[in-house]
Amino acid sequence: MQATALDELVGYLLGLLVTAGDYALAIQPQISPDARAKPGHNAWASALTDADLSVQGWFEVALLARYPTLRFFGEEHAQSLNQRYFPRTAPLSVHLDPINATFLYRSRRANWDIIASVAEQGRLIAAVSYMPAHGRFFLATRDRGALTGNRGQPQLSAMSSLATRPGSGNCLSYQTPDLNASLAGHFACYDIVEDDDPARGLDNLNEFYSGKLDAFACRRGEHLDWGAAAYIAVAAGGVASDLDGRPLDLFERFDPEAQVDMIVASDAQTHARLMRALGR
Repeated sequence: MQATALDELVGYLLGLLVTAGDYALAIQPQISPDARAKPGHNAWASALTDADLSVQGWFEVALLARYPTLRFFGEEHAQSLNQRYFPRTAPLSVHLDPINATFLYRSRRANWDIIASVAEQGRLIAAVSYMPAHGRFFLATRDRGALTGNRGQPQLSAMSSLATRPGSGNCLSYQTPDLNASLAGHFACYDIVEDDDPARGLDNLNEFYSGKLDAFACRRGEHLDWGAAAYIAVAAGGVASDLDGRPLDLFERFDPEAQVDMIVASDAQTHARLMRALGR
């Protein structure tokens, strides 16, 4: 895909994200904490709201209207009215987590986001996280690197460079209690489900850029959200690997329905510290 065509597509997604985020914010105070649920083994995995379905529907309609030859995958595809109208195979694909961290959204908290990514022939070439409650974009594209910007100017030309900020010593994790035990004494580790604390505010991977997060580790994390967030973090100066420190092929073989075991660190030095602490 040519750089100008990718910029055009990403620019279109940025505008859609602002509208979708404004909608989700407008109805968030009225969302019932127990309104919906889907199969899942914990509160984060099973959370579902009207906003998840409506935001996905909005993207489906808008993409079919302008980019009908794209392949599309939304997290709530099983309940989609439009998924069948997209081609099943196409070199270019857009993927969407309509409300990432629905548990936070449903609990009327602020650090949820909407994640959209673009892949070409299975290779990830762009990923965008938009945090509506903060009006802030975090994104990376193949040609432009990592960028950040605000809702008032949802254009790539208005974005500024984005970089990780190492040094906090905090590690966020998902389904890795054994790793957390090994890292104790080296990092302050918090399981995103078991150690959830609204007062701590450490519940989104975009904290790599605030200086509050140094590492993230997960087992069976989905490419759709954790993988896309890792792509942005690596473009911003982070390092991603499997749990043994080996390189990931996630970004070259992006599959929104696949899961991955991985560690993401704020920089190379932090990654090396993680590996030493884990005896790798």
